[in-house]
Amino acid sequence: MDHSTTMTRYTLEESTTEAVSPLLEKIISKVQSQSNTYECTQKDYMFILIIVLMIENGFLPMNNELVLICDDELIDFEQLIRWKNTPGVYEAVFAMPGMESFSLKTIMSPLGAMVLLNVVINTLSSETYSVCLPVSRYVVSPQASTIPMIFRDLKHLSTMYRNKILSPVKSRILTELGYPSASLIGLPEEIFLKIMLHLPVYDILKLSLLCKRLNFLVDNKTLWHELCNRDYNNPTLTNKEWKELYQDLYAAEHNKKLAQASRLAGSMHDYMDYSDFVSYIDNPMWDVII
Repeated sequence: MDHSTTMTRYTLEESTTEAVSPLLEKIISKVQSQSNTYECTQKDYMFILIIVLMIENGFLPMNNELVLICDDELIDFEQLIRWKNTPGVYEAVFAMPGMESFSLKTIMSPLGAMVLLNVVINTLSSETYSVCLPVSRYVVSPQASTIPMIFRDLKHLSTMYRNKILSPVKSRILTELGYPSASLIGLPEEIFLKIMLHLPVYDILKLSLLCKRLNFLVDNKTLWHELCNRDYNNPTLTNKEWKELYQDLYAAEHNKKLAQASRLAGSMHDYMDYSDFVSYIDNPMWDVII
C-alpha cells in the first residue's frame, strides 16, 4: 500500500471518535488480532500513536539490522512486545528513506500518568529532543468496542509532537545534509549567532527558553563577547567571563538610570523612560538565565 496516498486521504490529526487514520486502524487491528493472551495497555496504544506519527511525517521504522521496514511488515504484536522492554520502556529506530545514516532512536519511558518521549539523532552527537505527554488525554478507553473510541484529542497530540519533535528533528537532519530548511531550529550555529546580535538582550534571553539547543547557543562565549562590544563599546575583560561582565555592566547601567530618575523625578518623559527600564531589568528571567 502506498503510504503517501493513505496519509493524504486521512491522517492521525484528522481522526475523530467515529473514524481514525487508516494506518492507525490497520496497526491496531493487526495487534489486537494477534494478542490472544495479552491485553494492550494504554501505553501500548500510546506507542502505536507515536509510530503512526513518525510514519505520517516521513520516518519509517528500522529492524535490528537498521534496514527500513516495508509496509507489509510494518508492525505486528510480537514486534510491539520486542519494542517494550522489562521496565516498560519502549524503543524503536526510525529513519527517512534515503537518509538512513541519520537514524532516530525513539524512546518512550513511563513517568507516572505521563510518558517521556526522547528522540535521539544517533549520528549527530546523540542530539536529543524531548516532550512529556499525558497518556490518558489521548488514550481514554483501551477496552472500547471500536478502535476510534479508544482515542481522543489526536489533533492536539499530532500538533504537539510535530512542533516539539518532528519539525526540529527533520530540519536538523536536512540542515546537516545541506538542504534548505524553513525551521528556525534547523539553522546552523553561526547563522543563529548573527541573528541574535540584531536582537535586544531581553529577546535573546527569551529565545534561550524555547529549547535546549537555543539555551546552549545563548550560553556561547562568543555571543556575549560580541554583545559586550555592541552594547558597551569594547569593554576590557578582567578575570570574568564575557557573560558575567555583561551582567555587571547591565547592572551598573541600571544603577545609573536609578540615580538619574531620582534627580529628574519632575520630568514625566524621563520618568516613563525609567519605568520602562526598571520593568526590563527587574524581569525575573534575567536572574534565571544569567
